[in-house]
Amino acid sequence: MKISKLSGAKLGACAASALLASNVALASDTASTAMQRVIKQEQMKVMKGDSAIFSGDVKVTLLFGESENRNAGGGLVEFSPKARSAWHTHPAGQTLIVVEGEIYTGTEDGITQIAKKGEVIECPANVKHWHGAGEKQKGAHIALTGSKEGKNVIWLEKLSDAEYQKAIKSAK
Repeated sequence: MKISKLSGAKLGACAASALLASNVALASDTASTAMQRVIKQEQMKVMKGDSAIFSGDVKVTLLFGESENRNAGGGLVEFSPKARSAWHTHPAGQTLIVVEGEIYTGTEDGITQIAKKGEVIECPANVKHWHGAGEKQKGAHIALTGSKEGKNVIWLEKLSDAEYQKAIKSAK
């Protein structure tokens, strides 16, 4: 039997290769038990926004719900001009990613802000708010909404036309 001597550098390289190979094998084993999943468009539920919680024409596409991998759901909400949500809160907060036009969002303290395409609105848990389009331009956002104790939203009264007009005029 022939035993060759390896220098420290060669021994280190061999050990690193063996370690890398074992990590690749472990990663392969893990990957085989946890697969990515693609949710196809035909699997997504598309609906007209319920007139009990929206004013104006609103289209809602449920992109994904809660699962074993996340405690949040996501939806695309498309607002025609002047359309908006009712007042509401989120027990675990909400993040809105504006994907078209502008989205107006207001809180019960009278502050109304405008977010443009590519901007993000962060709404902390339990903050009473509304969101929707401006008077002349449609807007759309992707809503990422967490869940707490099985609830992701608490719907309240509708935002009146007078409240909406005042909010739009004061928006920054």
